[in-house]
Amino acid sequence: MKGLETKNIRLDIEYDGTNFSGWQKQPTVRTVEGEIAGVLGRLTGVEPELIVAGRTDSGVHALGQVANFSTVSDMPPSDMKNALNSLLDPDIRIVEAAEAPLDFNARYDALKRVYRYEIAQRPTSVWRRFRWYVKWSMETGAMREAAELLVGEHDFSAFTYKDETRSPWINLSRVTVEEIEPSGLALGFEANRFLRKMVRMLVGTLVEVGRLKMSPEEVHDTLKSCDRTRAGPCAPPHGLFLVRVEY
Repeated sequence: MKGLETKNIRLDIEYDGTNFSGWQKQPTVRTVEGEIAGVLGRLTGVEPELIVAGRTDSGVHALGQVANFSTVSDMPPSDMKNALNSLLDPDIRIVEAAEAPLDFNARYDALKRVYRYEIAQRPTSVWRRFRWYVKWSMETGAMREAAELLVGEHDFSAFTYKDETRSPWINLSRVTVEEIEPSGLALGFEANRFLRKMVRMLVGTLVEVGRLKMSPEEVHDTLKSCDRTRAGPCAPPHGLFLVRVEY
């Protein structure tokens, strides 16, 4: 029967992570996956297992998260999108829903993840939930010099937690530092994948360079050392956005 044919549905998702304990479903706290899976269960009769491109941490936002799930529901993806958006709280938005090939996997088929971290250099009421306020003046030239030294395929053990179980070898293809309005900085990161807290630790380290607490050469030495204790602090989560996933 047509209604029993298995379909693979891709969701492109946007969310404000402020009030979520990250992406991954947990029994006692509010998460993005938990909210979406729960509503899908109401719509299709079966709560699906969502495969996601990147499990964002508590407080991290997404402009272009991608997930997929299998279902035998005959609901058209466009109707599913509209129903999800009518039932989900407004801090989650399904940007697009479409049927994907059965072998599509949002995590393993991803070629590149793109993150952006925003910093405010003056106190702000409007951007306080989405930018890290750094009160010190920063030397952006030194930050850009350090950023260039991070580009390439390296062991990024110095920029993740010791309990990270995945291979630390990452191809970081691009790191950018740009000035944005009003009175802010945006740091961009593109890689095939990222380790836990890696972007936030890189940001914290680059901010130390901007404050002239570390030199670009010290960042390079830290990278080569694979020693977490030599890196800068982990930047807070609220300035971080998963911008897009490329396939």
